Amino acid sequence: MFSKATFYPRKSAALILLLLIAGPLSLLAAEAVIPAADNLINTGQAARQLGVPTVVFVSRAACPYCRTLRDQILLPMQHANKFVDRMILVEISLERVEPLTGFDNKQITAQEFADHYQAGITPTLLFLDPEGREIGRRLVGISNLELYGHYLQESIDEALLAIRSGLPEG
Repeated sequence: MFSKATFYPRKSAALILLLLIAGPLSLLAAEAVIPAADNLINTGQAARQLGVPTVVFVSRAACPYCRTLRDQILLPMQHANKFVDRMILVEISLERVEPLTGFDNKQITAQEFADHYQAGITPTLLFLDPEGREIGRRLVGISNLELYGHYLQESIDEALLAIRSGLPEG
């Protein structure tokens, strides 16, 4: 049996070890972000070079479903390299005040972007070709979190097929 004198130091050492291990991991998780869509013409050019669609995550800061989608689906898939060679993911928050560069190289607001794509409901994922045309089935809201990854993969596959066949759809 352990005496209190030997148990507490062991417990403290285990706690310190746990903090040393978990601390850096939580910092990595906190640093994981989806890039902001600051310049969609540059994003479109990069997507063209890679032969992949651009996926725009339209979000709001106060949207709990957006946080769920970001934290439980998009960031883990991004961290696991599920999007490499399949898409470029960027995010547009509808609260964004500074303008962004659209696919037509013109300055627009986040709200103007959402209005153009009729993407005012958040979260929305848009699957776009290098010119900004919608080429995959958009995902609006979260109807079933357990199946969302499957729906996301289907929309990515549809957009990839459109990109690789050279025929915009939708």
